[in-house]
Amino acid sequence: MRIAIGQINTTVGDLVGNCDRIVTAVESASAAGAQLVLFPELAICGYPPLDLVTREDFVAAVERATDTVAKRLKGQPPVVVGTLRRSDVGAARPVHNSTAIIENGAVVAHSDKVLLPTYDVFDESRTFEPGGPVQVHSIAGHAVGIAICEDLWTGEVPGQISYRRDPGQELIDAGAEIILCPSASPFRRGKSGVRRDLFRDQAARYGVPIVLANLVGGNTELIFDGASMMAHPDRSFEQFISFEEQVGVVGQNPSVEVDLDRMEEIASALVLGIRDYFHKCHIDRAVLGLSGGIDSAVTALLAVEALGADQVLGIAMPGPYSSRGSLEDSRELAQNLGIDLQEISVNSSYRALRSVMEPLLGEGEWGVAQENLQARIRGTVLMTVANRQGAMVLATGNKSELSVGYCTLYGDMCGGLAPLGDVRKREVYAIAQLERFRGRVPQETIDKAPSAELAPRQRDEDTLPPYQQLDEVLEAWVEGRQSGGQIQQQGHDAEMVRRVIGLIESSEHKRRQSAPILRVSPRAFGMGRRVPIARSLSGWQLDDLDRSTAAGSEPGNS
Repeated sequence: MRIAIGQINTTVGDLVGNCDRIVTAVESASAAGAQLVLFPELAICGYPPLDLVTREDFVAAVERATDTVAKRLKGQPPVVVGTLRRSDVGAARPVHNSTAIIENGAVVAHSDKVLLPTYDVFDESRTFEPGGPVQVHSIAGHAVGIAICEDLWTGEVPGQISYRRDPGQELIDAGAEIILCPSASPFRRGKSGVRRDLFRDQAARYGVPIVLANLVGGNTELIFDGASMMAHPDRSFEQFISFEEQVGVVGQNPSVEVDLDRMEEIASALVLGIRDYFHKCHIDRAVLGLSGGIDSAVTALLAVEALGADQVLGIAMPGPYSSRGSLEDSRELAQNLGIDLQEISVNSSYRALRSVMEPLLGEGEWGVAQENLQARIRGTVLMTVANRQGAMVLATGNKSELSVGYCTLYGDMCGGLAPLGDVRKREVYAIAQLERFRGRVPQETIDKAPSAELAPRQRDEDTLPPYQQLDEVLEAWVEGRQSGGQIQQQGHDAEMVRRVIGLIESSEHKRRQSAPILRVSPRAFGMGRRVPIARSLSGWQLDDLDRSTAAGSEPGNS
């Protein structure tokens, strides 16, 4: 059977646009001789729809859209496409995450998702009713099983939870000759290789081919990389390209295992995430502050790749402690990228606000409050320009700084999207030095010591541990969920570990107010990491650290 995959980029709620994409893809696949066309999970309504599925009007609209697209496909080969299906009366939740099987212009059957993930960024059991017994469908003369995404994420996958049911094996026991898998498996670094190995293992274990149609595109925080594939019982496979839409017949051209470099993969994901976030929010233009530092430079670089140079505006906002080199580096960056750069000094605004508040706060140095005042003035400038131009501000902070609260609420945290919010400081430097971006970020920006330039001769490492150490603790604590004692045993000083953990945990209130963060790691701040704000930071979190050298942590700046 000649099976085609429609690896398409859907938008949540854009029923008309999604259905048009489906019809166009089917027509293309039919012209290529496909006998069946497979689409990703919930392709009709977009993934993830979250609480939209609790709205009766939304569910009814998805039902109508599914019936309409079926009629438009009359005369085309059979289609398996992700959609919603109402659950039976008396069920705990109103709908199933399902697929529609379309033949001869009508929906002839459904197949519901059995395993509903409730971990990391997923919360499907909150809104979907799990499927019952599996069914094998006769399509184009073949016994076809359908297992939606998580239904095949069973077996020995590192970090994967265990399920009592194995829907793939149940389909084999019911006589399936092939398994189709509509999927919306989100990207994180290294995920494509994990997914490929899993489906090759499953095809070998079940003894039948598996065809995976994975979603591609960005939907708010989540980025989907595509990389759809067909895996055979002998573990041979054919894989689609990543981060782009593709429609084609599979099973004829075995692939060679070639993975993107990790940083190339992250950069491609971020570009796709930025582009789709802007387009799906119906905003064309980006505004961001250029400080001459590495974070704003890489954010601008990625924005230009995603939106085009003519849609990116950089604003340099020198203040009382800005170095001449920072302004020169911003100008060089703008010239290299071909973007417009406007320069607005914040000195007069800063002096005016200080003068107004001195009767309340006193004369002289105000410490962190004085530093943050400068950042908040800059945030106000950026937001005002964006409001006036109908643009969106890009926050430029990285994960390392966001983790420990080395950022200013209503200042540099302002924005509608934080592209680097899940990218550690060292990874930001690595992106700037990728071959595809060579020569675009000024070498001086890469070489100079990081500084917020909010105080005289300020350097990040005057306040924070060296980023090498900070990132290692961050990765172990947040992504690896190791204890303080385990991190210390890796050779880190107990006092530094205690301090960094304290900063991470006491900065949760700031992260809750940050712009949405594009997820590229196994555990990003946002929907995949939910911890209380009001809680004790002592006790179990730090009890296993060596107390002989450990000291208390101070809260992050606000």
